[in-house]
Amino acid sequence: MLSQVERPARYLGGEAGSVIKDPARVRLSLALAFPEVYEIAMSHLGLKVLYESLAARPEVAAERVFCPWVDLMDLMDKDGEEPWSLESGRPLSGFDVIGFSLQYELTYTNLLHMLRLSKVLLLRAERGPDDPLVIAGGPCMVNPEPLADFLDLAVVGEAEELIHPLIDLLLVAKEQGWPRDKLYKEAGGLEGVYAPALFQPRYERGRLAEIKARDPEHPAVRRRVVADMSTQRPPLNPVMPSVRPVHDRLGLEVARGCTRGCRFCQAGYIYRPVRERPAQQVLDAALTGLDNSGLEEVALLSLSTSDYSCVESLTAALMDLLAPRRVSLSLPSLRMDSLSEELINQIKRVRKTGFTLAPEAGSQRLRTLINKNLDQEQILNTARAVFSLSWNLIKLYFMLGLPTETDQDIEAIGRLCSQVAAEARAVGRGRGKRPVVNASLGLFVPKPHTPFQWQAQMDMEEAWRRVSLAKKALNGGGIKVKWHHPASSVIEGVLSRGDRRLGPVLLRAMELGCRFDGWSEHLDYEAWLQALEEAGLSPADYLRTREPDEVLPWDHIDVGVEKKFLLDELARALAGEATGDCRDGRCGDCGVCDHKVIKPRVFGDARIEVPPEPQPGQGREKYRLRLEKTGPARYLGHLETMKQLERALRRAGVELAYSQGFHPHALVKTASALPLGVESLVEVLEVTTSRPYLPAELEQMLNPALPAGMAVAEARLAKPGEKLLEPEEVTYRVRPAAPLDPKLFEAFHAAQSWTMLRVTPKGEREMDLKAAVRCLEMDGDELLLSVGRAGGRPKPAEVLQSIFSLDPASAQASRALRIEAKY
Repeated sequence: MLSQVERPARYLGGEAGSVIKDPARVRLSLALAFPEVYEIAMSHLGLKVLYESLAARPEVAAERVFCPWVDLMDLMDKDGEEPWSLESGRPLSGFDVIGFSLQYELTYTNLLHMLRLSKVLLLRAERGPDDPLVIAGGPCMVNPEPLADFLDLAVVGEAEELIHPLIDLLLVAKEQGWPRDKLYKEAGGLEGVYAPALFQPRYERGRLAEIKARDPEHPAVRRRVVADMSTQRPPLNPVMPSVRPVHDRLGLEVARGCTRGCRFCQAGYIYRPVRERPAQQVLDAALTGLDNSGLEEVALLSLSTSDYSCVESLTAALMDLLAPRRVSLSLPSLRMDSLSEELINQIKRVRKTGFTLAPEAGSQRLRTLINKNLDQEQILNTARAVFSLSWNLIKLYFMLGLPTETDQDIEAIGRLCSQVAAEARAVGRGRGKRPVVNASLGLFVPKPHTPFQWQAQMDMEEAWRRVSLAKKALNGGGIKVKWHHPASSVIEGVLSRGDRRLGPVLLRAMELGCRFDGWSEHLDYEAWLQALEEAGLSPADYLRTREPDEVLPWDHIDVGVEKKFLLDELARALAGEATGDCRDGRCGDCGVCDHKVIKPRVFGDARIEVPPEPQPGQGREKYRLRLEKTGPARYLGHLETMKQLERALRRAGVELAYSQGFHPHALVKTASALPLGVESLVEVLEVTTSRPYLPAELEQMLNPALPAGMAVAEARLAKPGEKLLEPEEVTYRVRPAAPLDPKLFEAFHAAQSWTMLRVTPKGEREMDLKAAVRCLEMDGDELLLSVGRAGGRPKPAEVLQSIFSLDPASAQASRALRIEAKY
């Protein structure tokens, strides 16, 4: 199947850093399932935290299973295949526990598709003791009710300190054969674990009237909180992705939680209080993580990195240490009112394409309402400082549909962006490249556990009207506009504030083909409307205003923030009153802290011990390596292969030489690009190092760091003046996936010419295979194929299609091994 899909390396596994347990010692198998495509799943920090934490337990096989993209999903449906793990290839249905990480409501249908493809019964009530246990965690679980019919358990809150007690309980349950009812009761006794079967909703006149706990001892589920981040080691041994992820970097969480109190921001409430990680721990983790991964970028992560109390000293120390390594540093989440000139200058030391700021609203009135305490002068001063330091792009994020928003507030977005663009033009005069302002328009979704959870959300018609008005207001010069599709926001709003009546809706939406709903090109809004209508529901049932005394579907989920505090914050918002940040010492009585164990932990600008910089190598040396690329590595594209090799060299401790200029790159080259899906024993790799090595030493260092299917078979010093040339002729041994007709073989040899049409993204071109093919011989069930560079070098699959009339799928599935290259 993999020869027929886009980016087959998504499904191969075998990445450097992956952990495969000894089956003889495994007592519990856990699928770390992520209902999104590989590139997104491999970017998620929480998944890396759990994977590394469980890697230390030999009795637990924790293996990654991600959602197949639409092409592979269709093939799985056709062929009856099911998703498999990247570590051992175990089918999803073969795990004891399937644990989903849910970051976004629009992945719910993907979760159902993964279970469906695996023949796992979807409804919890229909599964028995021999079926996998289905659990979920992540921020979506602060309202797990839409998925309650499908889940055995849900994890509410932060999993670092919960995962091991839960695993211990599941081990006992498996080995003692507990019935599900006992498992639910025992697991529900762990703080942060929700068993939907232990709660029963009651509805009156189409509204939720009550959520009754079946166990009076546990009337609510309390969010699990890690009190002290310094007790939790960051992941230092990341699995190295075979396909470039969305966030291709070493992510280090410098702080968790935010008490700025932006009233629309769910993360700001469900991750309270602020808990910083010691700066020394972050710096040490960065250096260790880079040694273990070979990555080229470190990112300091938190909800507001510029609020981290040690950010300036830590950034300066890291910049000094990373620059000699050719490693960049990024701070993805910055607030304008905590951006000092020193921090902006530190950021500028790293090459960046743009600077992102989030005013959220165009008018001061609306910014005060949402508690985004920024005035216009702060925004313009920040923009002026950024442009003056030679940035050419500022991205500004705004939200449409906020409570009490008027057309004047939307028009104010256009005026603010025009003023920022004017600052760009004023500062950028005389530059070669004209500065640009990108305005990004999101749509407000009132989220559970925020002060705006009672507010209404725009319907589709009103959302489009406001998007159109905002686009009209943003038609000034130097401004580019992007916006979120209203249909996505409507469905997100339905699911985020939904109840258990959405269980049948999700099932029906899945049956109607809904999948990857967060991708606008795949969202089928009409199918969602049909699923809601068939259940006797509509979007309006969930987008409406909620009354302050109304029972909410998530009332039994206690994230620590008291409802009275949220109502008070709503009243302050509507009155135009701001609320201060409790990190400054004044407690707002939100209810999260007990001020003994759970409390804000802010370190101040602590002293950092910086290790001495390693001395640079003396004297460059150039090497030729013969590389074998077989098995799963054949599905790595050329750019992916080069990235894997470069990072493996760094992981191995090889001191690489770099090019000169503004964008230096490691001097690692290959003679030619191997076609995707083709194996080789004779690839040539040129590596230039900054100090000399024995060739055998280089081979011994590199091989343990390479991913599965790649190996250095031979290493030698390059000869003086030796150039890296493409081979004039290459020979393949081909094992066709379908029988070949000998008559077609004879017809090709008898022909004077044989025209093949090659289709590329740049168009079509004809190629004469008689000129390109130097040798074509039958050797039993295999072909011996030699092709020349001068004739266009046809790929083995192209030869099989053109000469032997194999269909594209069979031609791509055929195994081709490059065994010789002549120069």
